[in-house]
Amino acid sequence: METVMDVANALGETGDEIKPEDALGECLPWPQDVHLYQPPEETQLLLPERASCLAVKTYLRMCRLPFGERQCDNAEFMSPGGRLTKLPLLRLGRHLFTEFEPIVGHVEVTQLSHALSAWLPAEEREDMRSMVTHAENTFTLAELHQCYLQPEIYASHTLPRNGAAHPWPLSSMRRHEKRDEALRLLRVYQWHQLDAAAVRAQLQQCCQLLSDKLEQAETETETKIDSQLIASYLYGPQLCELDALVFGHVAAILASQLVSSMLAETVRSYPRLIAHSRRIDEAYFQGKQLAGEP
Repeated sequence: METVMDVANALGETGDEIKPEDALGECLPWPQDVHLYQPPEETQLLLPERASCLAVKTYLRMCRLPFGERQCDNAEFMSPGGRLTKLPLLRLGRHLFTEFEPIVGHVEVTQLSHALSAWLPAEEREDMRSMVTHAENTFTLAELHQCYLQPEIYASHTLPRNGAAHPWPLSSMRRHEKRDEALRLLRVYQWHQLDAAAVRAQLQQCCQLLSDKLEQAETETETKIDSQLIASYLYGPQLCELDALVFGHVAAILASQLVSSMLAETVRSYPRLIAHSRRIDEAYFQGKQLAGEP
């Protein structure tokens, strides 16, 4: 079953004009046939996959690039591959891109007038991209660890969703295959032997780094604009792709219904990150992503 939602008119209007003169890229026409594919959210998406999909949707809305959303059971099998989750899949005409960083990379070099980080100096832009990789790795690995190595979460959340799209015995085969893929990835990054306390510590370090970055951006913004109160983001008064990525993971974690609330409790202990996500949610999703969050 496939559902289509047109989001071309749901784009946010916050942020200042992007200044492309410091960026490398070109301005190519944005295809009319652009769709973002993912499995059904309510029955099949796991937490790390939902976070990745939400991050990409947020980024495209921030860029004011129109796209359609399609939910289909075989979205994962349509994906040409990826480093972490293989989702979402973005189809730009005849071209396919998967996951957050490759999709952002394509937009940044082909849509110069829409590129979020074009306003940053080259050195800061490289620093920001390093932060994107670090944050995406940490959040995704923490989410995978919870989904596959915490028995209660695996039984109540991961197991039923991994087999929901297929009849038996294919459902059983798919569950084993996805578990093997996740455990292989955790071993590659040496997270497979971490216990819950060590995972929390890794996530805390990442959240503290992001929170410190927000505090620094707030201080620098106030200095530059004579202490006027305006929204500040992770690299200053304008958005960049790191803002979209962090929002995707924070919002997905806070909205998750996992039996263990360790990830959500950890994120909630950083009020700057929560306030940052609320601003983005209100601007680009009318507050719907965090509607149930007190």
